[in-house]
Amino acid sequence: MKMPSKKRLALVAGGVAAAGAAGTLVAGVTLGLFSATETSGANSFTAGTVSVGDGTPVSVTCTQSGMVPGQSSSGAPSGTKADSPCTFNVKYTGSASAYLAVDVAIGNSTTKLYDGTATGLQYYLKDGSSTSYVSGTSYTQQGGGSAALPTAGASNLLVSRTPASTSTAVSFTLDDAFPVAAGNAYQGGSSTVTLTFHAVQSGSNPLPADCAAGQQCNASGSFAWS
Repeated sequence: MKMPSKKRLALVAGGVAAAGAAGTLVAGVTLGLFSATETSGANSFTAGTVSVGDGTPVSVTCTQSGMVPGQSSSGAPSGTKADSPCTFNVKYTGSASAYLAVDVAIGNSTTKLYDGTATGLQYYLKDGSSTSYVSGTSYTQQGGGSAALPTAGASNLLVSRTPASTSTAVSFTLDDAFPVAAGNAYQGGSSTVTLTFHAVQSGSNPLPADCAAGQQCNASGSFAWS
């Protein structure tokens, strides 16, 4: 995760008060100017921080192997629903308000369990507010259009349009289902899903109007993730 660049802030403060003394010049008499200098007290500027962690991982991985057709976890829409899903808890620890996003990276062994088809492994990613990020083999692109989830995954899935404040916590659940229609081609396969959470300051960094929670929100216009 890249940290936002910090702008250097500097303050030069000082007050000079001067009072002039006017008088009649008389031989042998010297008049001086009354003067005073006042310096302000120390002034301190502290840049805000943007970070994810505080005892919770920034990247977490869920591994699926040894599955048989019809097997699924409890939150899947079909199958046995007998397995436990992978759950992840993330806390935002920065001091500056920030937008949060999650990257979903999918890995496979030589024999792919997840291949983006109706017979391969299906993934379902939701957060605690029931916002859906991945559904089976699809996800939602920026602007609201549904698209096939690439075998490599998808990045910059926005958690919320409302900026996170310090100690904002978000829980995620990753369910899976291996269709009954899966054939022998998947025997011996395995798949991993790695979720990477990242944040960027919300101040002076407006979200595009077509970005929504659970959908992809890429850097564009005046908005950037780093």
